[in-house]
Amino acid sequence: MGEFIMLQPKLILGLERRSDPDLLAYGGAAVTAMKENPVFPQPWGDATPSWDQLDLAYQGYRDAYYAALTHDSQKIAVRKETRRSFVELLKRLAAYVEFTANGDVAKLGSTGFELRQEQARASNGNGALPGPMAGLRGAPTEHTGRIELHANRAEGALGYEVQTASTDPSSVSTEASVWSHVQTVFSVQRFTVDDLRPGFVWVRMRGVNNRGSGPWTSPLRVLVT
Repeated sequence: MGEFIMLQPKLILGLERRSDPDLLAYGGAAVTAMKENPVFPQPWGDATPSWDQLDLAYQGYRDAYYAALTHDSQKIAVRKETRRSFVELLKRLAAYVEFTANGDVAKLGSTGFELRQEQARASNGNGALPGPMAGLRGAPTEHTGRIELHANRAEGALGYEVQTASTDPSSVSTEASVWSHVQTVFSVQRFTVDDLRPGFVWVRMRGVNNRGSGPWTSPLRVLVT
C-alpha cells in the first residue's frame, strides 16, 4: 500500500478567467447544488448571500449574456456588470462552504464547485475520475415543456451534470457551442428537466466528483410536448 499524504481540500474557482459560457455552466452547477442542500442548511452566514440572491444574480447574468450576443454596446456593458455581481456572490459562497466544510471532501463535493485536492505524495492510485454512464433514456410527460430522464449511475460519481441542446449536435461543426448547462443532479434514477420548448431536444450527461468530470454520454434525442 503506497503512502498517501493529502493537504486541505480547496475549491477550484478562477472565476475571472472563465469564459462566459464556462462561468454560466460552473456557476449554474453551484446554484443548483446549493438549493436546499442538506449539508449547508439556510440561512447561511451573515456575509454570505442567500440562495435567492444567488439565483437572481445567476438569472440576471444569464439573460444579459444572451441579450449581449447581438453585440449591442449597452447590452455588453450590462453583461459585464451582471457578471461582476455574480462572481462576487460566488466568491462569498465559496468562502462560506470552505469554512463550514472544514476540509470534508464529501461536503465540498456536494456544492457543485470543482474541488482541488493537492497531494504532497500519492502512490496508491486513489482519486479516479467518474466512469462512463450508460442507459440514458428519456420521455415526454403530461406537463408542457417537461421531460423525464433516467440513467445508470457512473462509478465514482458524486453528482451528474445535465446539458441540453436545441439543435442536433451532429449537424454543427463546433458541437460544444450548442450545449447549455441545465442542472446538476445527485440521483439519476428518475428526474425531470423543465422549461423546454416544444419539439426535439438533445440531452447528454456525465458524472462529476471532487477530482473532476467523467466522459459525456452520447446525445439522446427526446420529444418535448
